[in-house]
Amino acid sequence: MFKHKSIMKQKGFTLLELLVVITLLAILAVGGLVAYDGVADNAETAAAAYNAGTLDRAVRQYRAVTNAYPDQWDNLSKPLVAEAVGSAAGAGGSDSTDNDQFLPLATRQLFGSYNLNTSPLSAAVLNVITNQWRMEEVQHVTSAFDGSVAPGKFHNEGSGFSLESEWAAGPDGLGTLYNFISVLVTANGDTGNICQVGSQTLAAWEPTGISNADRALRQNAINDAMGISRCHFVIALGFGGDAASSTSRSSVSIPAAPTYSSPNVNVANNYGRYIGLFHMGRTDSGVDNVTELFPRPKLIGFVDTEGKPVDVNIAASRSDAS
Repeated sequence: MFKHKSIMKQKGFTLLELLVVITLLAILAVGGLVAYDGVADNAETAAAAYNAGTLDRAVRQYRAVTNAYPDQWDNLSKPLVAEAVGSAAGAGGSDSTDNDQFLPLATRQLFGSYNLNTSPLSAAVLNVITNQWRMEEVQHVTSAFDGSVAPGKFHNEGSGFSLESEWAAGPDGLGTLYNFISVLVTANGDTGNICQVGSQTLAAWEPTGISNADRALRQNAINDAMGISRCHFVIALGFGGDAASSTSRSSVSIPAAPTYSSPNVNVANNYGRYIGLFHMGRTDSGVDNVTELFPRPKLIGFVDTEGKPVDVNIAASRSDAS
């Protein structure tokens, strides 16, 4: 009888005991959240580093085997106006500081336009692209982005918004000439000036503006070959779906065009393709105007949509690791 009473007395927990257990569980839960804080951001930057490195190797392998770069890259500039593609008239255009345009703010702060057809270097540039690199066509978009297609498909011919033109400066499907091509806007850290190519100043898209000193540091962070005391001519083209499809008949085909996303790039609203940087020429130290091209201009690498190279994303993916 006494044994039975003892067992009955030990059933359940007191209110105090329950409060202690709940408090301990809460502390453990908070500790777990703190431990995993930033994991999602680290995963995105790690994926960006992997995708950029994988795409770089795939394009270089394709080039080595076929003696040509893939075709039909994305022009991030409007073909007839020195503005970012997809900007909407009346909604701030390329000068808007918001981040809901087709090209996100981070992209518009780094890249810009170059008028290829009015430059004294036009013939030399087109000769490199069509004869050395054997790239025949480039994808343009002339419309404002209205959200009716996925941003990553906006440049594709099947979207109904893009047109494809030959690199050789001939007529496109609308009977007009394309003029502008997207470039990395570089600055000379010695003189503090935006660089020129053939005496033509590169047209920057930055809505809020970044200092030229910072721009020079960024270009050097992208590639060590781009020293801060020189000017550089770098064509910047997005590797989109049509570029990947152009390799489909090759034995070294590139199966897909990877997409980049981050807290600053929402692929539901923004272009998220990786961008290939083609180094065309540079100046001597302290000189602002590129007047001639390298004997063999080449791809120097890929950056994500925010202009960050592989090394920067690798470092970011490990920045919070314990």
